[in-house]
Amino acid sequence: MSVSVAGLIGAAIGLYLGWLDWKILKGVIQAAEMKNRQGGGDGGFAAKYKTPLSWIVFLVPVIGFPVIGYWAGVGLTG
Repeated sequence: MSVSVAGLIGAAIGLYLGWLDWKILKGVIQAAEMKNRQGGGDGGFAAKYKTPLSWIVFLVPVIGFPVIGYWAGVGLTG
């Protein structure tokens, strides 16, 4: 299997978008936890499952977006 330059460029763009998505989702989870704690709660779902959620939120965009980017780059160039 040969590696396509266009696919690598697509994977790099996908990695960057995955990193941005991870930062946004991490902030959303932290904000939801803080909002629940300020309202007198225990942190809710976000605090209860913080470790598994943080791994899922990290792995899916940072692994998935480059794979999709590679396939898109190869597919668009033929």
